[in-house]
Amino acid sequence: MACLKNIIQKIQDTFQVHVHGPIFSNQRIECVYYLQPPHDDKLQPDSDTLYIGTYPDYQPLIPGGCILLLNCCSNEENNRLTIKENLDSFAVLNCIQQEIYDCRKADLKKDEVLQVLQAGYGYQGMLDTAMSFLNNPITLCTTSFSVLASSPKDYFDDKFDVYDEKFYLKSNFIQSMKEKQVLQHLFTSSSPIIVEPDDSHDISYLFCSIHIRRAAVGYLCISSLNRPFEDADSSFAMNLSKLISLEMQKDECYAEKTGLKYECFLTDLIEQNLHSKSIAARHLAQLGETFYQYFWVLGFTFHGFSNNQLNPNYYIDQLSGIFKHSMAFFYKGIIILLHTSNCKNLYQSIDKQKLFHFLQLNQIHVAISFRFEQLLDTPRYYNQVMFLLKNQNCIRKEHILTYEDNYLNHLLEASQNQISTETLIHPDLLFLQNYDRENNTEYMKTLKAYFLNNRNALNTSNYLHIHKSTFFYRIGKIADLTEFDPSNAEILFSYEFSFRILGF
Repeated sequence: MACLKNIIQKIQDTFQVHVHGPIFSNQRIECVYYLQPPHDDKLQPDSDTLYIGTYPDYQPLIPGGCILLLNCCSNEENNRLTIKENLDSFAVLNCIQQEIYDCRKADLKKDEVLQVLQAGYGYQGMLDTAMSFLNNPITLCTTSFSVLASSPKDYFDDKFDVYDEKFYLKSNFIQSMKEKQVLQHLFTSSSPIIVEPDDSHDISYLFCSIHIRRAAVGYLCISSLNRPFEDADSSFAMNLSKLISLEMQKDECYAEKTGLKYECFLTDLIEQNLHSKSIAARHLAQLGETFYQYFWVLGFTFHGFSNNQLNPNYYIDQLSGIFKHSMAFFYKGIIILLHTSNCKNLYQSIDKQKLFHFLQLNQIHVAISFRFEQLLDTPRYYNQVMFLLKNQNCIRKEHILTYEDNYLNHLLEASQNQISTETLIHPDLLFLQNYDRENNTEYMKTLKAYFLNNRNALNTSNYLHIHKSTFFYRIGKIADLTEFDPSNAEILFSYEFSFRILGF
């Protein structure tokens, strides 16, 4: 059955006219019937039938029913569907029949996909059935941008990378999705969105999110490689996403608690139950894991709308696609991940954009420890992560907190019982605060901006929206009033440390 609202829209688009009268979006039409004169007063209209006729032939009109009148010159028919233009009745009839046919075809294909779901053929069988209707390549992706299934099975265009025989969306394509608000749309809406990437000539992509208990767990990515998208494709994609959601809920990592491979080892490691490298190495060998020179501890916590809607195992599985060499488990309400690499910089061993988009899509914050080299030191760096997640005053960049940005805050918090932190503020800054207040100057603001911009004069003047000469004038005045000397490393550190105490 076709939606009356969609039928009216198709008529308006096809004939470039406006249909007047009440249009109810929830009314469904199963067939269309052409009224032929003479008028039959005994006709009892069906509620799921749309009747079509011409206004001059049907006055007064049969009471009730869903009736569309053409060539209506009167403005009094506000309670009926009317078109003022003198359209060909049979052409309008054919237009309506085509919409009803397209909807029936989509319903049949939906039933086929449902049968595949019930038969247990999994994601691949569902996508293959959907592909026969869409006649366009379709890919099922997770929120960590890895591919669960695709149809055709061996089809991957230039938007995908392969790693360990597993496919992932390329970073530049993910960035394009972000710029075109696709990621935000997938998180907040279940309706499809169609975009045209800048580097894809004449090819559009239809995205439709998949949700389980309000949490986004993946999405469909459909390419218009073989034919342009039609209105029915969006409706079909929404129905398909709901069926795939049902299939996903059969998977234990989406629905039920399961034992985790690394839970015992990581618990012993964090709780300091492993006391020698040889014992740790033996455990790692049993797990089949190899570790590299450098380590990081990361903690993931939920916030906002997502609020841990799914089993943590699902998110752990997604994170394993971003952190290739890692172990993770759910510990005291937080996902803890131990990552290892031969790279000194964490972001050299992972795709930072994928991490950021995963955090954004799932409404997750991550805390990242300092890099370390001794595996048995893991508990110390776990404590860094816990500080970051519990302290509301930590500096957060987007969804990411790093100990590198917040170690001074940790030091200050640890010393609060022994030292009054206000007494550690350099007296020059307290003097400047009073001076600004009494003389209506902005020397503290200028100095603070100087440290925020890594002591770069040009960047600072741009940040403050002042001329570079104005900036140097203010620095000169600050030097006259205080001990400030841009070449004195001790003074610079003392000032910057004081700004940290003041909240930077």
